[in-house]
Amino acid sequence: MNIAICDDSREERRELRDILEKLQKDAVITECEDGQELLDRMASGETFDLVFVDIFMNQVGGLETSGEIRRLYSDTEVILVSFSREFGPEAFEVNAFYYLVKPYEEEQVKKVMKRFGQMNQSQAEIYDANSRRRRKIPFRKITYIESMHNYLYIHMVSEAVLKVRGSLQDFQKQLDDRFLRINRGIIVNMEAVEKMNTDSCEIDGMIFMLSRRQRTENRKKYNDYLFRHYMDD
Repeated sequence: MNIAICDDSREERRELRDILEKLQKDAVITECEDGQELLDRMASGETFDLVFVDIFMNQVGGLETSGEIRRLYSDTEVILVSFSREFGPEAFEVNAFYYLVKPYEEEQVKKVMKRFGQMNQSQAEIYDANSRRRRKIPFRKITYIESMHNYLYIHMVSEAVLKVRGSLQDFQKQLDDRFLRINRGIIVNMEAVEKMNTDSCEIDGMIFMLSRRQRTENRKKYNDYLFRHYMDD
């Protein structure tokens, strides 16, 4: 596992690095002093599975850095870090994997790493009608699934679309609680939802209408998911 720690405080980078090296002995850990250094490293070809990004840094700040990572490097998960919980809503907006509050506590970092490991193990098995082969797809790489004419079209973070014969109801049985069926023909990955409106939600600039009968319930499930995912401690 490749992990980056992006923080302009050398002492706080070292504190987090010591915890991660204890918890994740096989990890390769890279330290960056600011967001621009991290983005430059990634642009030059370095890849990271997970990055810890402090919100307040000189030059390019954490929110801007996280937004660029989510836009350009969909396989990298971002954990935003701050001394206060007040930036939780901003973490939602940049689709951060977690929002971690300083000072670092080993148990909290351990919980984040455990959740990251579980997330990467979660996957669906499909027969892709386009490539005519079986494949496994990680849940985190799915943005939404739509049903049309006895086929499912699985839209990926990479913008690839997989075609699978079957019903939305049957496929939903493979999925976990990050997925929400918002109407008769659409299931969304709540990790990919950028905005939840009164009667719709938005993913990658596209608007998906919520079922009229279940709008209130769907919005509640989404809010509950965000609370559990980011702020359960």
